[in-house]
Formats: sequence, C-alpha cells, structure tokens
Amino acid sequence: MNYLIASIALVLAGLTFYFLRERRWHRRERALFSLLDEADRLESSLIICRERMQTLRGMLVDLPEEMTGDADEALAADDKVQAALRDLLQHRLWIKQHAIDAAQAELDTAVDALRQSRGSMERQLQHLDEITTALREAQAR
Repeated sequence: MNYLIASIALVLAGLTFYFLRERRWHRRERALFSLLDEADRLESSLIICRERMQTLRGMLVDLPEEMTGDADEALAADDKVQAALRDLLQHRLWIKQHAIDAAQAELDTAVDALRQSRGSMERQLQHLDEITTALREAQAR
C-alpha cells in the first residue's frame, strides 16, 4: 500500500513539474511573440507618423504663419521620431542577441516598454490628425 501511495505521489509530482514547466514555456513564448509584434507595431506607427509630418509640412507652405503655430510645434517632434526609430533598432538588436537567454522579467519589461512607446506614438498620431484637420479647414476658408 505504501508503494502505491509513493508511486502516485511521484507521478503527481512529475505531472506538476511538467505542467509548471509547460506553463512557464508558454508564458515565455507569448512574451517573445508580443515583443516582436509590439516592435513591428511601433515601427509601423513611427513610419506613419513621419509620413503624416511630411504631409503636414507641405500644408504649411500655403498658410500664413499665424495659423501654423501648433503645426510647427508638432513638426518639431521629427527628431523624436528619428530617435524613436533608433531606439527601436536597439530593441530589435537586444531581441536578437538576448531574448532567448533573457529572464522572464526582462522580457515582460521590454514588452511593457514597447507598449508604452506605441501608446505615446498613437497619441502623437492623434494630435497630428487634429492639426491636419484644422489646417485643412483653414485652407478651405
């Protein structure tokens, strides 16, 4: 009877270890996919932002200076977009060199950082859209 209980305990311990390991592996796999996905999304947002800034820059030529203050301020962020693209390249290099060996906490931190950057970029895109709409209305007048 004691052998049966000991065998069952060993099997349960083995199954518990297996399921915990699988769960940890799936969490890590999800983090790696999220990391790559967030990097792609951020890059896409940065490229869209740069394109919208170029469109906005072209619109400014046709308007008087007193109407372009907000747009000039938004276009001053062009250097920030370039810096963000460089930072993204650094993230991609880190992913390539360290993601496989990185601790789960490091992966989670990297995913969170990319999500925050993308959120910030989405707000910038919204701001550019608002300015573009206002300038189009001004041009129509």
